[in-house]
Amino acid sequence: MKLYNNDGSPFAARVRMLLRAKNAAPIEMLKPGADYKTIAPIGKIPALLLDDGTLLPESEVICGYLDATLPGPSLYLDTPEARARVTLMVRLSDLYLAPALHDFFVLLFTQPGNREAIEALAPAFARGLKFLDIYVAKDGCAAEARFSQADCTLSPMLFYVDEVLPGLIGQNLLEKRPALNTYWQRIKSHPTAAPVLDEVRKSWSRYQQKLQASQ
Repeated sequence: MKLYNNDGSPFAARVRMLLRAKNAAPIEMLKPGADYKTIAPIGKIPALLLDDGTLLPESEVICGYLDATLPGPSLYLDTPEARARVTLMVRLSDLYLAPALHDFFVLLFTQPGNREAIEALAPAFARGLKFLDIYVAKDGCAAEARFSQADCTLSPMLFYVDEVLPGLIGQNLLEKRPALNTYWQRIKSHPTAAPVLDEVRKSWSRYQQKLQASQ
């Protein structure tokens, strides 16, 4: 298997975090080139290239496949109740936080100096954080005490909310959601999450340096 990857993508980070949680053997990481849309018509990162040539797009589809095919306990957990909590946190992240992040990235890469447009995304971010704050587990990880796919999904998104967005909109929306913020303070030092979050952080730093050099 090979993974089309960008270290800064929270969606690619979701897959890399699952691989780490499953103690999977390293797989080759591919950098999308100019012909990427020919290979992956949806054009999104990540995409998983299977050994038979099949290409799987969409990070959550990839994670479901890897969770089912790699050895070890499922990251979707092992009881109907626990699985429902994991699925809920994944869905809330993807439905209510990811769209705001998508719009943020579009602006970041096309109009990086347009602070007004970026600030206008604050209500969308706040709405997603509000819902996640209601349902995040009050101790342990996102869905319950055990690390799960909910953490692989949510923690890379929260990196951008906490460490990038405040400098652009002048406020930290995460700090207004105590349960979610407490979770973030725990998970960012978790031995499975921290190395992947550091990859995202370093990628963001490289982007900033590149942007500054071009100005």
